Amino acid sequence: MTATRRHTKWFLAAEALALLLVAVVTCCYMPLAQAARMTIALAVAYAVPCWLYHRSDHATPVGHGVLFAAALWLAAIAIAFVWRCTIGSGASFTMPQLYGDASDYYNWALAHYDGSAVEPKMTFWGYSIVIIALWKVLGVNVIWPVTMNVMVTLLTIVLAGRLAVRLDSERRDSVATLAMALLALMGFFMSQGAQMLKEPWVYLAMTLIAYGMMPPTPVLSKSKTTKRHHSLFISHYALVYALGCLILAGVRAKYINFLVIGLFLMFVAGLMSPKAPLKGGVRGGSRTEHSPFRESGGLRLLLLFAITLFFWWLGMVMTDHYTIIQQVNNVTGENGMATIFAPEGVYQRILGDYFHYPVWKKLLYLPATCGVQWIIPFPWMPEGEHASWLSMVPRLRLGWYVLSGVLLYFYLFRSWRRGWQWAVWAWFPMLCYVGIAYMTAGTVSRYLLAFQPWWMALSALTLLTCWRIRSFRLFMLAYLLAFAAILTTCFILT
Repeated sequence: MTATRRHTKWFLAAEALALLLVAVVTCCYMPLAQAARMTIALAVAYAVPCWLYHRSDHATPVGHGVLFAAALWLAAIAIAFVWRCTIGSGASFTMPQLYGDASDYYNWALAHYDGSAVEPKMTFWGYSIVIIALWKVLGVNVIWPVTMNVMVTLLTIVLAGRLAVRLDSERRDSVATLAMALLALMGFFMSQGAQMLKEPWVYLAMTLIAYGMMPPTPVLSKSKTTKRHHSLFISHYALVYALGCLILAGVRAKYINFLVIGLFLMFVAGLMSPKAPLKGGVRGGSRTEHSPFRESGGLRLLLLFAITLFFWWLGMVMTDHYTIIQQVNNVTGENGMATIFAPEGVYQRILGDYFHYPVWKKLLYLPATCGVQWIIPFPWMPEGEHASWLSMVPRLRLGWYVLSGVLLYFYLFRSWRRGWQWAVWAWFPMLCYVGIAYMTAGTVSRYLLAFQPWWMALSALTLLTCWRIRSFRLFMLAYLLAFAAILTTCFILT
């Protein structure tokens, strides 16, 4: 028996055992019919990403194991969430006890499905449309949208591996597996991906956009066949990018504003890059050369820019109570921003009335707001009625803190080595990071989770290429010591 067949046999046995375990656990906490629905839905949520992963050219037994472990982790969170909002709250599976955004998504869907709920005021209703579509096929039940989110989160993990392969095709197997593993270790990312929130759809959208925005590899051959294949490749990029924008338009259209800025910066960076050598020699007494516009990928970026503008318009159409004026107010802090994102505790006393500060003063506070955004949710031990293991999951951020050091090393010392346009692509998530910190005073780190697949792909690349470098190891040692001092200070202040 070959090694591949042995691995397949063991994985099939492990997957069957895990499915049996899920069935037993759900039967212990849910009625038999609902337990069967939950088990089957979770099995499908795992099977689809697993099938997609095994169709890729970088699939390995280790990567399969990473995906399997991530699926079990997400299944545990999903089961706990469904139990808490149904049996644990004395509610039903058709009318669960939900809170905050999850309640709005569910009630909006019910209001438009059969009119059995009062329609709440909600800005982005793309996720609720998905819920209605599921109910049309499977019937009203909270299980379906939750397990759909599990599948979307697993798909994002698979696509993060594919994104990492585009960064380092020479180590495709190892870099893809490592990127998937690093992403699965992000506790906050995983916890939000297995509840009834729109976050998993934002994850998927931004990962597709990252894949589509990445500058393509230059064409070395100038034959007609190669040019045609290259054109199809660019079209593939555009289609993937458009799919990401379509999802984003329905679930969090305001992120599209960042894309406009990012594409513009990539175009400028392309113009700043060194020109390609002259081609074609002398013809008719004059030399012919490619224009800076063509060499910078200007046509491709114009296509992406047109796609972005279309989906920006579509995002405005697909939302309620969200206008251009409100987008401006997101930056100025008017219309309730101070209430929605109000700082609390020690941070509030330090920051003061942030949302009514002038622009220059908010810019001065950026180191503080970016730092707070990096470390929350904090403290890790919630008190009162929210002190459950499920509410602890988002606070398990040690992996994020450590890998932030890897990212910092990459941005400081490695990000400019492939050219200006690639550097702008790599820095784009950091641009969004700073923009979100500016607009929310650093109080909503959940908005950053969509960029973690992007960051974990860069982290995997950095770890594989730099772990033998002495300066990298010294940098990480200094970073971890500083990190320990910061956490100690935070514990003392809280």
